[in-house]
Amino acid sequence: MAAAPTEDPTPSATSDLPLAKRRKRDDPSYLETWPVTPATAAAGGWSSLPDDLVRRIADSFLATNDLDHYMCLRAVCPSWRAATDDPKNNTFDTRFSPRTWIILDEQHDDDHELLLLNVATGRFLRKKLPLLREYYIVATTPNGSFILADRSPPHAARLFNPLTGVLTRFVAPVPPDATVANVASLAIILLGDSSRKVYTAVPRREGFNARDYQQGLYNFFRKAVVGGAYSHVSGAAFGDVVAKLFDLLRLLYVDPVKCFSSDYLGDANDVRCFIVGLDAHMLLVMIICGSPSVIKVNTETGSIGPMHNISRFAIFIGHRRCLAVDTNRFPGIEANCLYYTEHLGSSARICKYNLKDCKEEVISEAAEFMKQDKQFILIADRPFTIIHLLCSYTINILDSQLVLQQMS
Repeated sequence: MAAAPTEDPTPSATSDLPLAKRRKRDDPSYLETWPVTPATAAAGGWSSLPDDLVRRIADSFLATNDLDHYMCLRAVCPSWRAATDDPKNNTFDTRFSPRTWIILDEQHDDDHELLLLNVATGRFLRKKLPLLREYYIVATTPNGSFILADRSPPHAARLFNPLTGVLTRFVAPVPPDATVANVASLAIILLGDSSRKVYTAVPRREGFNARDYQQGLYNFFRKAVVGGAYSHVSGAAFGDVVAKLFDLLRLLYVDPVKCFSSDYLGDANDVRCFIVGLDAHMLLVMIICGSPSVIKVNTETGSIGPMHNISRFAIFIGHRRCLAVDTNRFPGIEANCLYYTEHLGSSARICKYNLKDCKEEVISEAAEFMKQDKQFILIADRPFTIIHLLCSYTINILDSQLVLQQMS
């Protein structure tokens, strides 16, 4: 009697297939496909991620201030929302405040689509903000927030975070001459150029506290705000630092009131001063007879001294604003250099100054900007580089829509 054949414990992959299908499966040219996993099953798997893992992913977005990514993560499913904090319930939590963003094209179109840039990571973000059409835009802050005013009197102030969509309502009406803004802790800070006042308010306060400044000190403080150095303009030695800076300018036969003015363009024989925040330092950038120099200011100790190396950073200087960027994030920008705009009457061009070899060069012999009303507009018959965009940011600040409305 013949022995029974040994059974293969592994079932045949083709034993139960019809002959035609077995031939296709045996054909090397046959492309095998697998059953498609239902989308609901995949979503269910993602939604079951442990809460601590979801929070670690969310924290990675907060670490780079990519708040738009954080909001997208929270929108995936209810379990992810439950595992993470809601910015609407934490209005003044610094984790959810723009810190490293600038708004490149404040001159928005009817769609209110704006271009934002994370200067710490080099990431661009184009975002539609239809809510802006419901308010007057008073100012943008150096960190990427909007200060708005109600369209109806008394024009109460609003703080708008474009990355989270959170709108914080203030009781206090916006001062009529406010043109520059910043945010600190629970307060918004507005500067009025015509009155030389600095206004501060918190959400439930009925009005802004106003503080008067002498013209020179107001101009200095304003430059510190628009240059991103506001957080460093503090400390017990701040008054001494300002006094030393003003004495230094007088030694150069320069009027501090004039050279810190936001509207002062200067010429080849003048001194222009800019205040820049850089990596936890406050820097004074001076252009003397067309040649820039950098002075490091320590507001805690009162010390002032020259700075010949800003390492991997580059500084962009315009007569309206200043900005420091990490060139490791922007390959087209040269490190240890100052980029600034040279005004040629109704036009302007971009120059670069290397702090190491003291070499100055013009980026383009032709004008890069043409003046239209109060703004310098990039000439559109050429491609724009990151250098053009950052110089455009520093050369312009839009007027408050509320101020313009009241003037009309």
